[in-house]
Amino acid sequence: MSVRKNNWLKLLAFLVVSSLLLAACGPTPTPVEKVVTQVVKETVVVAGTPMEVEKEVTKVVEVPVVVTATPEPAPAAGKTIVIGIPSGFDILDPTITTFTSVGRMALHMTDPLIWEVKPGVYVPGLAKEWSINEDATEYTFKLRDDVTFHDGTPFNAEAVKFTFDRVADPANKSQMGLSVLGPYSDTVVIDDYTVLVRFKSPYAPFLDSVSGPYLVPVSPTAVQSSGYSWGMYKFVGTGPFMFESMVLDNEVVMVRNPNYKWGPPELGFDGPAKVDKIIYKFIAEPATRTAALLSGEIDFVDEVLEVDFESLKADPAFKTVEMPLAGMGDALMFNHERPPTDELAVRKAMQLAMDKQGMIDTVYNGFGKPSCALITSTVFGYCPETCDIAPYNLEEAKKVLEEAGWVDTDGDGIRERNGQKLVIGYYYRADAANMAELGAFLKDNFAKIGIEVELNGLARSGYFDAVRSGKHNCQSWFEWSTDPDMMLRAVLHSSNIHGGTNRNNLADPEIDALIEAQAAEPDPAKRAEIVCELLKKVKEGAHMETWVEPLLLYAYDATLENVIMYKAGSYPYFGAAYYTQ
Repeated sequence: MSVRKNNWLKLLAFLVVSSLLLAACGPTPTPVEKVVTQVVKETVVVAGTPMEVEKEVTKVVEVPVVVTATPEPAPAAGKTIVIGIPSGFDILDPTITTFTSVGRMALHMTDPLIWEVKPGVYVPGLAKEWSINEDATEYTFKLRDDVTFHDGTPFNAEAVKFTFDRVADPANKSQMGLSVLGPYSDTVVIDDYTVLVRFKSPYAPFLDSVSGPYLVPVSPTAVQSSGYSWGMYKFVGTGPFMFESMVLDNEVVMVRNPNYKWGPPELGFDGPAKVDKIIYKFIAEPATRTAALLSGEIDFVDEVLEVDFESLKADPAFKTVEMPLAGMGDALMFNHERPPTDELAVRKAMQLAMDKQGMIDTVYNGFGKPSCALITSTVFGYCPETCDIAPYNLEEAKKVLEEAGWVDTDGDGIRERNGQKLVIGYYYRADAANMAELGAFLKDNFAKIGIEVELNGLARSGYFDAVRSGKHNCQSWFEWSTDPDMMLRAVLHSSNIHGGTNRNNLADPEIDALIEAQAAEPDPAKRAEIVCELLKKVKEGAHMETWVEPLLLYAYDATLENVIMYKAGSYPYFGAAYYTQ
């Protein structure tokens, strides 16, 4: 862990003095070759005469010179990275969970088959090469033959098949893993280190799927022998760090894997991890996370509170990251099976009444921008035409409700029809930051058109029981992904209703067909057209609506290097990170 930061003036003085001492007694600069440019003198002929003169000309030439350069600071040994994240989770198993935080942690204890080092640019991970058939229904992966799981068992083709089949098994109730597995058919083991993954229909986004944390191979031996302990007190992968311990809703501790040698150089790997340990601490309150960073209790803050960000940004003791979220911004899911959100007029009125800028100013302290579509503007397939569909209009929202027969007959401000009040049940996690504030904003927002919002703030387990069983009219959701398929399939496809990630409980054959069509289209331009058509259809049907394109805000100790913002910042990655002091 880094130096303590209890006294700011002393700390800053210490850092300055330390940097001077390190410079004074550091290594001797190393000579390197470099080229420079020079203005030179040349002999030229004077125009109109045979005379030759020497004069300066503006011609530049490159000449090799020897200069000195100070090498990069060597990683400091014996360090621990402590990361403060917002809240707990259900199960420490990325192939089963719905929690992004589990994916962020597990990515350090596992490896994907391939890594996405830039959008659409993939490099080998556990698979050293891969091929795709013409219609993207079959993917062949040739695997590394020198990888072992942390329990000593070999990583091989059987482990890949076991992982994918386990995700697809309805008995395991996989959430995001099932969504990104798409129209999976089966996995065929060709030999010990070759697998063929087959799909029922073309699935172009699969490379994106296997480069994330939700389909990482896990140890079959460990899963089968662990029983209830798997994901609760035990987790075994192949990654640069190994699971050591977990205190539920408190912390997860992982230690360096000394045998790790297969991390990609594109992420800064040249062997095992450079720090000894990573500790994830669960700190629900954003202000408390910031205070922990300032005191030195933690080294990295996940989801910095907006009001704290500017001061951290101005402090040289920290580095900050501010980047647009790639994925689906904060959205409102409408349960299509529960009255009154089963009615288009009610959903349309709520859509029209959503004061998105007001929410940004109130709940997000001015960070972010109003959202137009189900995916953010940084994601492939986004189309700005969605901004013209159902823009904010309170009077139009009231008119839609009036025409549907919802009127305020008794003057209490709440509309009714046939003796039934227009009441919407909004469910949210009471233990998640800003959710209560967001709920209060929704209540005030929809009261302007005569809709009463009933707030149901529940602890984590109660919340998931409620929304997975469909007790809600509305719930919030956001997701991170660099490919549109994961979001669209997760929240809209009928295969994910009734307990899955489609908590809209929307079963629309046309929506399903468009999701399958965009996933099956190999031509990027044509695929983008299908995604755009789908986004417009979702908006026109008021199937769900996004409020804001938020910003990802992170802050961390300035001496921490090589923190990778993997998948456009969705997964801060510390696999090859190190401290310089």
